[in-house]
Amino acid sequence: MKCFRKKTKEKESIATYINDMKNLDHTLDLMIRRVQQDIIRITKDQKPTKHLARRRLMYKRHIQNIENRRSNVLARILQLENLHLNEMQINSLQNIAAAHKNINISNEDVESLIDKLDSFKDDFEEVNELLTKDIDFNTDELDEEELMKELEHCAEEKEKLSAKRNEEEIKLVFPEVPKENKKDAWKRKFDEQVWTMGI
Repeated sequence: MKCFRKKTKEKESIATYINDMKNLDHTLDLMIRRVQQDIIRITKDQKPTKHLARRRLMYKRHIQNIENRRSNVLARILQLENLHLNEMQINSLQNIAAAHKNINISNEDVESLIDKLDSFKDDFEEVNELLTKDIDFNTDELDEEELMKELEHCAEEKEKLSAKRNEEEIKLVFPEVPKENKKDAWKRKFDEQVWTMGI
């Protein structure tokens, strides 16, 4: 009978989760680019029909869903970054408290230090409470005019960036199917081996 030791799961840092979310965002971005290429491909290759229009609309809705996911991922990344800052702040405060414990000082100094730490603790709790609140970006309160201005700004920026560099299209490369069948391939390999052996 084997005795299995239960593995203790190590606590992963918040930075790991941030990197995971950034990788997810990158994957979603690649998916959007692939779907955009699919839209271009089917538009070029097919005649304009209701079926084509339906497929294009489905692709566009899929892109919109992915964009919504990317917005959620961005909000979570920002929340995780704030949590990471909180963790760093708490660690530094613990180090300060440990350093204060190790210092040899008089009773009067200790009392004044305790008073300072108490006031510092109250300030820290207030700041920490503000920092740990869930981030609300109030995206529902954005008016249409503000969104249109931002959209124009994005379009101008994109034109400037595209003028600086020519974007390459993502080309799909499919492997070539061998033209000879298995029997011919085996015969050719056998003949090559016999030929090299000198029989």
